[in-house]
Amino acid sequence: MIGDACVFALTQITNDFACEYGELVTRRAGPDIACHSADHQKKCQDVYEYLKKIGLTLFEFEDDLAQVPHGIWVKIQFGGLLGLQTLVSGQDASHLENISHTIIAVLEENKCLEQMPTDQIIVSMKNYRSRRRKK
Repeated sequence: MIGDACVFALTQITNDFACEYGELVTRRAGPDIACHSADHQKKCQDVYEYLKKIGLTLFEFEDDLAQVPHGIWVKIQFGGLLGLQTLVSGQDASHLENISHTIIAVLEENKCLEQMPTDQIIVSMKNYRSRRRKK
């Protein structure tokens, strides 16, 4: 059975990050990542919404898919997750072996996302650079 779409699918389709609950699937629109845990999907959704709020404020955009450049969404997802991993591990991160472990660790350390320190997340979002495509 194919699960619901993962909110961090972009980071996994590129094979930069991984998640134990994510599975590469093909949908009508193309490749996607299905989440096989409704519980973890809800946790990830909550964290993604918080990262999106931080990122859209940081880059001065409204939440509008038609107006926000793709690169900003990339910075929010990739940079946001890397910032979370750095908060959890205390070391700079370049990739995530398991997104769900990072999300769980963040939620255990911060019972309320709104009270989580955002300095490292902001730095990671600002500094994230996607890889250039090979020609």
